[in-house]
Amino acid sequence: MKKKGLLFFIGCLLSLCACEIRGVPTIKNNYNNNNDVIDNSNEGNKEEGSNNNNEDIGEATDDFGSNAVKLSFKSAASFDYLKTLNNKQVTINGYMATSSPVDGSFIFLMNMPYQNCPFCKPNTSQLSNTLEAYPEKNEKFSYTSSAIKIVGTLIVAEDTSKPFTDPFGYEFVFKIINAEYKILKESDLSEELALWQKFANTTLITDLYQMFDYIDFVCKWPTYFVNSYTNADGETVPGFYLYPGDAINFIKKDGGQYNYGYKDGYFDKFINRINKISTTGFEKLITIINKAKELAAYALSELDEEHYTSEKKYVEKFGTEDYVFTLNDTTLSTKADDVYYEFADWLSSFEM
Repeated sequence: MKKKGLLFFIGCLLSLCACEIRGVPTIKNNYNNNNDVIDNSNEGNKEEGSNNNNEDIGEATDDFGSNAVKLSFKSAASFDYLKTLNNKQVTINGYMATSSPVDGSFIFLMNMPYQNCPFCKPNTSQLSNTLEAYPEKNEKFSYTSSAIKIVGTLIVAEDTSKPFTDPFGYEFVFKIINAEYKILKESDLSEELALWQKFANTTLITDLYQMFDYIDFVCKWPTYFVNSYTNADGETVPGFYLYPGDAINFIKKDGGQYNYGYKDGYFDKFINRINKISTTGFEKLITIINKAKELAAYALSELDEEHYTSEKKYVEKFGTEDYVFTLNDTTLSTKADDVYYEFADWLSSFEM
């Protein structure tokens, strides 16, 4: 995927210049600074035509979507399976993200409550554990914080290299159109939901995605870049791919964009927070965090021990000759993706 000059954590820029992240649309979230408390005020949806009046939506009856194929977030991770359902009526349960457009033109559906932002694979615009549903023509959706059941037609992209793109710039390989939804009855919710909602009532998911941003950077820093810009004299200053010193500053300098993941106890704090929710319900997630911890330590040591090479060459992207660095361990990028996909698979396993 081509890198796009869109910043993800704008508040943490280094004074030298910001490393431009690859194609992540930025949507403001409603989390406060307390790790495990969420602001559910949902002020962003308080607009005419967007409300939380469940009476307007109605409760799902037993026959609502009874003839549709039951889709799950986990099964939706298989593109081959999705292709078998192209243009068929499907149904899926979930929650609206509070960042769903206030005009009701479509919704982000997730399998966890109280979440603001759609989640992506780190530093891409590829949605993860999130789908988009669109109403029938000339119709609009009303917002609700309740669990909902959606029924609509599944549309799948021709192939994974030609995804759909929404108005925010997010990319996805399927969507549900001509959709309608109803509030789920309590009896329709899975037994796991109580524990899942307890987990979702914290900021853990958002914080874990920040952890994976760190993993992505420390494993792939040579692919990150500072974009070209125009200085005060009107001159174009060529951009460049990061040097090792730049990467170290982004990680270890106070105020650096990734000045958190390398610190002692960073990964262990996640495990402590999870165990406060349940000591038995999240063993798989803890295993993933420990894998991420081990990978991050190794990748950082590769940077610290200068296990990389450089080549001076013409960089077409910036129209200049510069040094471009390559990691000696060429498997780090794949390892970062693998541990993220393992997390995404775990995340999608909670179904209602």
